Amino acid sequence: MRRTDRAGDCSIVAKRYTRFVAATVLIAAILISFAISSFAESRTTRLNENAFAYARELIIQGHVVLDKKNDWGDDRAAAAQENDFIRDNGFAEYSKWHLGIDAMHVQNSKARFKFPFGDFKNIHRCALLAVKSRAHQCGYSDIENAAERLLEMMEGTRR
Repeated sequence: MRRTDRAGDCSIVAKRYTRFVAATVLIAAILISFAISSFAESRTTRLNENAFAYARELIIQGHVVLDKKNDWGDDRAAAAQENDFIRDNGFAEYSKWHLGIDAMHVQNSKARFKFPFGDFKNIHRCALLAVKSRAHQCGYSDIENAAERLLEMMEGTRR
């Protein structure tokens, strides 16, 4: 008699274990899908098509600085220069100097515009190299590809 009680106990434990595993798998699937959708929604930075077109025009017109890879830290506009440029020209012109737009920020804010590529006069090779690298790190393939295409155009003007 005792043996059948053990078999019954094992059967009950097996059923509970099966339910526990099924519930755990369901919860894990929900959490993973939530994390994936949250990540996708948080990627709000996209290619600024107007800036890409403007950069192409700058290259065609010869407004290019073919500097070295790590020069962007020295060439980049300081915050005060950015503020002066915005005051004198507005955010529409400021946006033309950034390959990325972050839709999470209000339209007339510096935080909205990402991936600068020039000093408000010329497009810099070192800036595009920095944009390409950072866009790759952040997973913004459209911005990375745009920077690569602009670099190729710059190299074409060099010849």
